[in-house]
Amino acid sequence: MTAPLESPLHRVRVPASTSNLGPGFDLLGLALSMYVDVSLSPIDGGAHELRRSGSIRDELGKGEHADGDLVVRAFERAARDADVRGNFRFDVSSSVPVARGFGSSGAAVAAGLLLANAVARAPLPLDALLAIGVELEGHPDNITASLFGGCTLCHPSPEQSDARALPVWIHNDVHASIGFALAWSASPLSTDDARRALPRTVAFEDAVENPRRLALLLEGLRTGDARLLSLGGEERLHVRHRLALIDGAPDALDAARTAGAWLATISGAGSGLVALGPLDGIDRIADAMRAAFVRSTGRGHALVARPVFGTPRVEATDQSGA
Repeated sequence: MTAPLESPLHRVRVPASTSNLGPGFDLLGLALSMYVDVSLSPIDGGAHELRRSGSIRDELGKGEHADGDLVVRAFERAARDADVRGNFRFDVSSSVPVARGFGSSGAAVAAGLLLANAVARAPLPLDALLAIGVELEGHPDNITASLFGGCTLCHPSPEQSDARALPVWIHNDVHASIGFALAWSASPLSTDDARRALPRTVAFEDAVENPRRLALLLEGLRTGDARLLSLGGEERLHVRHRLALIDGAPDALDAARTAGAWLATISGAGSGLVALGPLDGIDRIADAMRAAFVRSTGRGHALVARPVFGTPRVEATDQSGA
């Protein structure tokens, strides 16, 4: 039985993210303007309820690993530590393309954690929520960006000998002159499949080159310097191994660069792509990537996104409208 209409409702809107941007592998995330929205209502009864809409419903249905389920799993995991009591209905809606490397699962986990904290008797510090999020996600890049906004870099467990150690994360500035274009085709790519494509060992020169490129990338993000972003977007650990799994991706990346992108690469584990370029040309870059996917695969999508800053706010409202 659903609780009366006067029961409080909590809402949160959490940004998704791109990650890696080339050499920031399993470290760097950037919150962007695609969102997972969740409303939380107390209910009577012995179990939580979950309703999905948007890309979560359309693309994953009610599978075990659907992002809507991750909201509830994250909520329940935080609830154990933060003393949350009772049962709730979760209304989850998402505009984030699923299994495209845009951090839909990280945003879903962040939403569940933040909502649990909002109704907790003993709320947790945000860094403790991050530790739970890394535990659930298995990697820190997307969850950190969704929880804290902006461009983040996170080491999940620097004090590996101390089980109580929290992740360490920092913000990196993002210059206002940089535009962001995202593109994807019809075919998703699971993180597990993308991980299996990676080699177990890498050449010494590749291992050395990646941190060099990351330094250039971070300064390019901070300053908006086109040359630094172009040089900093190159990497040696994962992109070349995953491109073969993404139909049309090489053509779409070439199209982005021809249209004026400074940096074009796989977003996260894929199959989506991300390109950085000048704001006044970013629509052209997005259109070029979409058109290249259409030519190669028969179907393509693209959008222009903007960075999102700050920790998402959980809002409590009165459902009665009073």
